[in-house]
Amino acid sequence: MEANNSEIFLETKGTAYLGVVENGKIILGNAGIEFQYKNPHRGKNIFFSWKSIKSAEVDVSISGRLGQQFSLILDTQAKVRFSSKDSGPILKRVAEYVGKENIVRAPSLLDPFRRAFKR
Repeated sequence: MEANNSEIFLETKGTAYLGVVENGKIILGNAGIEFQYKNPHRGKNIFFSWKSIKSAEVDVSISGRLGQQFSLILDTQAKVRFSSKDSGPILKRVAEYVGKENIVRAPSLLDPFRRAFKR
């Protein structure tokens, strides 16, 4: 899919986990989120329109701090994981398009144990 952002709201360094770790830029615009590879020989940029993003999962620490990693869940049920030092501003912008209620806490490794003890 071709990127068609006519306005860019945020551009920051980031990492995409696409089977392998890819460094580059995360670009947020009026049409969607784009990941631009640092190495131009990798291919075209990856683009996700706002309509194709159902929700986002955020890593939150035990102390409640927002983590650097987050995932976008697409309408095809695919999950694309990213990491950025600017995850807070990125997720605020994503929330404007997908709705605050669709930004959820990612399950942690301890969640199954917590559920077992709550019963």
